[in-house]
Amino acid sequence: MISKKNRILIATALIGCFLAIGVIMYIMYMPHRDIRHETPIVISAKKLVESYQRDEVSANAHFLNKTLQISGLIENIETNIDGKKVITLSGSNPMSGVRCTLQEEQVIETGKPATIKGRCTGYLSDVVIIDCFVIK
Repeated sequence: MISKKNRILIATALIGCFLAIGVIMYIMYMPHRDIRHETPIVISAKKLVESYQRDEVSANAHFLNKTLQISGLIENIETNIDGKKVITLSGSNPMSGVRCTLQEEQVIETGKPATIKGRCTGYLSDVVIIDCFVIK
C-alpha cells in the first residue's frame, strides 16, 4: 500500500510533468511574430552600430527584440546555412555593420541603398537583425 505522503509526492510530480509538457507545447506551437504590421523604430545602419559600440547595455534596452526600420548601403550579400539571404548594411566602421537575415527571397544588389524592416536580436561584432524584408 502506498502511504499518503508518497501519494501526494506522486500527484505533485505528475502535475509538474503535465505543466511542463503544456509549456513546451505552447512554446513550440505558438503563433510566429509578424512584424510587417508593427510600428518600427526608424534608424540608420551607422547610428545603430554606433549606439551598440558606445554602450551595448543601453542599446539593448532601446533596440533588443524591437522592430526596426534600418536604412543603409548594402555592403555584402551571402547565403546562410538555412539557404536564406543575409544582407550586411555598412556600419560606422569597416569592422562592424548590420546583418539582416531575409524571411523570403527578394531582389537586392550590393552597393545600392536599402531600407530593411526586421527584429533586433543583439550585437556580436555586427548588429543582428532577423525576420527581415526589404521595404525599398
